[in-house]
Amino acid sequence: MKRFKLPFPYYYAILGGILFVIIATLKSYFTLVYWNEYEMERLKQHFIVHCLNYILWGVLAGVVYYLVKKYRIYSPAPMSERVKAVVVSFLMASAHEILSNVIYLIPGHYFGYEPFTKKVCEYLIRATPSALVSRFIEYWIIYAFFTAIDFQKQFRDKQVELVDMEKQLSQAEMKALKSQLQPHFLFNTLNTISALMEFNIKGAQKIVSNLGGLLRKVLDSNKRNFTPLSEEIDFIKNYLSIEQVRFSDRLEVKYDIEEEVLNAPVPNLLLQPLVENAIKHGFASQTGKGIIEVIAQKVDEKYVRLIVRDDGAGTQKPESELIKTGIGLKNVKDRLELIYKTDCKFEINTGKEKGFEVIITIPSEARS
Repeated sequence: MKRFKLPFPYYYAILGGILFVIIATLKSYFTLVYWNEYEMERLKQHFIVHCLNYILWGVLAGVVYYLVKKYRIYSPAPMSERVKAVVVSFLMASAHEILSNVIYLIPGHYFGYEPFTKKVCEYLIRATPSALVSRFIEYWIIYAFFTAIDFQKQFRDKQVELVDMEKQLSQAEMKALKSQLQPHFLFNTLNTISALMEFNIKGAQKIVSNLGGLLRKVLDSNKRNFTPLSEEIDFIKNYLSIEQVRFSDRLEVKYDIEEEVLNAPVPNLLLQPLVENAIKHGFASQTGKGIIEVIAQKVDEKYVRLIVRDDGAGTQKPESELIKTGIGLKNVKDRLELIYKTDCKFEINTGKEKGFEVIITIPSEARS
């Protein structure tokens, strides 16, 4: 019976048949009245015929739906299948007509209100061609209805499948981006330790200790896509404390974090590449002191703005070239677009001797 299961509750088909009985009976009534042929007995006969016809189609709806699934007439169905669909429609129309006549005539003959006489037999023979054409048309109307439902279901399933595929692709790309970022970050930190080992062993030991905390955060980030901004800031403070040991007193870090945004969810390791970029390009090449600012502020009820700024030399290169050539900037921008689509902003403000500033505006609610 599973193969004959309808795409909606079975009783809907019966109710649909009853609805068509009412419509067809009203049509018969107005037709008889229009031609001045109205008699209660004739209307009653029409009503019985309509009941047999449409309710029987409701009963056979499961069979029709099965045939719709099995024999298709639309592309890419082969011609042989289309021919079978037409042949089956004639057989189904004939079966319906025979069944409705049997259901009507046997009780009628048995109870005496419609004896099966020669006259009735001759009437049936005359009426059969016309009745078969009607049943044939009705079958194809039902066929078209079920085909439309089938197309809608396939379209809906395809949409769900595409959404799932897009989500899986986004997650795969996110993992790829994070796998790029983590070794890059670790490599730079180990380079810092290596450089310090020659002249500042205590500083190197402190960095190793801080590195343990950073690595725990990096490993934990594999389990979560988002982290509260407060945790991201703690990570950045830990990371910058390593860099401050490396550059002694030359690196000054300023934080301007609004308390309202501390619980805002942000993508894991979002700020670290920007801070690393500020050190590498904005400060490391300077001989004097340098300042890095990390700012987080509430834009409105829906958005948070994150800023990483340095007072380095800056650059006159266009933003597109900066993103293309820098793994950190490109990584951050790609991640933002994967997570937030177009509902975010990634801006770069720089110029010769004007420092370098990256501004990120993201929703204050996490995205799945």
